[in-house]
Amino acid sequence: MRGRNLKLFGILLLCILACSCRKKESPNELSPPVDDSMPRDMNNASAEENEPGELGKMAAGIQTKNKDDITADKGTEIKEAAVMSESEEVLAHAGDDYAAGSIVNTAELGREIIDSLFYEMELDQQLIDYITGKSYKEDADIPYEDLRYVRVLHVDFSGMTRVGELIVNKAIAQDVLDIFKELYELKYPIEKMYLIDKYDADDQASMADNNTSAFNYRLVEGTTRRSVHSYGLAIDINPLYNPYVRTKDGTQEVFPENAAKFTDRTKDNAYYIRKDDPCYSAFIKRGFTWGGEWKNSKDYQHFEKKLEN
Repeated sequence: MRGRNLKLFGILLLCILACSCRKKESPNELSPPVDDSMPRDMNNASAEENEPGELGKMAAGIQTKNKDDITADKGTEIKEAAVMSESEEVLAHAGDDYAAGSIVNTAELGREIIDSLFYEMELDQQLIDYITGKSYKEDADIPYEDLRYVRVLHVDFSGMTRVGELIVNKAIAQDVLDIFKELYELKYPIEKMYLIDKYDADDQASMADNNTSAFNYRLVEGTTRRSVHSYGLAIDINPLYNPYVRTKDGTQEVFPENAAKFTDRTKDNAYYIRKDDPCYSAFIKRGFTWGGEWKNSKDYQHFEKKLEN
């Protein structure tokens, strides 16, 4: 009797073990239950796709963009990373990429982006407000529509590339762009290039600071004649090192006054403008004349272009 009971107990134990094995092998236990709170694309991603669905990307913080958008964003990141502002004083106008005077790390930029930093535009209201009462005097009779705001790159005296700005007559705007692009490619040194309004349109102050400038509605120094600068048809380059020199009543006058030591043009100076040098050649071949070749006075900084009637 005892042996029979042990045999029945063994059979019962085997049945229990067999049921337990079948339960563990159930597919429902091997696959986790679907969480209805998760996006369908994350729960049911196709095995044939290597990337998650759109909802999956959004949930993972991935923004989907086409190739052109990605390229444009990359260019913007490069441009922003490549530019450093010189100071809080530099002026930024509406629509500008960089403030005048900004240092540009051109090693980080492609040819297309560098070229895009040379451009002209009509004066917007912000510019009009900025120059009115300064370089654009109350009695100015040249229409705002005849002027153009020009942005260029130039290499300063320390070899850094900076953003420069000028206002010129629309008739010479393209010439000016071509000239300064040529000088930039040649790494011709120009120390600074701000609108003369930064100096309250004071020509003496601008020259003394060696600022390259163009439009300024004013008279020729010491005369009642209107300057060619009044029409935006003249540009002064590195004026401290290339002063305006004349003799009046037997006395030599120099403008700016702190440029007297630069009147001897026989001396060797890398910032002097000389006949047939790169700066002279860039202007002359585009129809400009140089004040350094005048007979009764010498304006070594000055290039101007007369318009045909």
